[in-house]
Amino acid sequence: MAIFGRNTARQRLKRATQRALSAPTFDSPPDCTPWVIGGLWPPELEAVTPATAVVAEHLKNDLQRIANSANERLRELPHADLPDFARHAEEVRIIDVARSYALSRVESTIRQLRSAEIEFDTDPAIPVVTEVESAIDEDTIEISHRDEAPAPIVAEPIVVEPIEIEPTVEPAAAVEPAPPVEPAYADDRGLKRLLAFVARQESGLRWAVGEREDGTALLVTDLAHGWIPPGVALPADVALLAPARRGGRISELLGDVVRSVVYHPGDQFTAGRDETTAASPTARQLSRVDDLGWKLAEATHWRDGLPRMVHTLAKAGAARTGVLDAEVDVLRVHSETARYQLMAQYPDVDATLLSNCLLLAATEAIAAGDELSANYHFSWFEALNAPQPSLWGSAP
Repeated sequence: MAIFGRNTARQRLKRATQRALSAPTFDSPPDCTPWVIGGLWPPELEAVTPATAVVAEHLKNDLQRIANSANERLRELPHADLPDFARHAEEVRIIDVARSYALSRVESTIRQLRSAEIEFDTDPAIPVVTEVESAIDEDTIEISHRDEAPAPIVAEPIVVEPIEIEPTVEPAAAVEPAPPVEPAYADDRGLKRLLAFVARQESGLRWAVGEREDGTALLVTDLAHGWIPPGVALPADVALLAPARRGGRISELLGDVVRSVVYHPGDQFTAGRDETTAASPTARQLSRVDDLGWKLAEATHWRDGLPRMVHTLAKAGAARTGVLDAEVDVLRVHSETARYQLMAQYPDVDATLLSNCLLLAATEAIAAGDELSANYHFSWFEALNAPQPSLWGSAP
């Protein structure tokens, strides 16, 4: 009996250990760092050299920042009025999202290291870039593509003799009435299709799609007054909210609509993905900001919380002098890290962090040559940072 009891105790201990390792449970204070960044360190940085020391340091700091943001979010859960099963599901979601951002950060670093080993065929006066985030002299770097245009081909003109044709009178044909135009979304299926298309990309946000009286579909989220972050592909046939400060529930952001569908984090999607919905950048079309490049360079100059390279690449992208792919990749890493910090604060976000996310998104877009998206993100920056109307002199 004693041997049987000892074996049973060992089995219970083994099962308990397996459960503890498979599903993390947190005491106070929670620390999900091993589940977020454990095992992600790239083999290329196992032995740090002087050429990779800066890259390794940035990667280490960013990974720790992602883990810290997830830990802060986990510490807030015990104060939320949630049942145990809902709190556990939220813990798992927070860790999964943080892990995906950390993985993207490591993958970007690996691409950066590989890009630094390639000699770029540029002007001989430009040295090979081996440290992407080193100080760059904006006035001396210029990438130009000089392709000689082919000589125009002049073809002999062909003279066609005019032919006289006697007009004939056809009997008037009966005009059939045009078929009635059905609304774009005769039922909720079309709206649900659009909603699932965007909600699958950022399932941690609330989304809503409503049909207006004119038949257009309006897509909204309650993140940052209605701003759609970069990285979310949008269907071509949806309208977005104009940049402005606004609040309220997700359904209130839609305004007057004929019908609507709403997604909340945790809602189930229909089986299978819709492959018929095509993404298009035209959904972010806004009125053009005058002197966009100059204003973006001014807004990123010596701004707290932004790396120095953001201002450099904002100027280079606006001047179209050329930006290296490795530089855009590093800039995208900074943008994704800041965006994850913003998501960790959702639904309450810090105004300064939000402004930096908008500037990073605009700079990343203009450096990549996407002026439409850069115009969209900077328009939101201007709207949210505009001086508030003064109440001085108003009626008591």
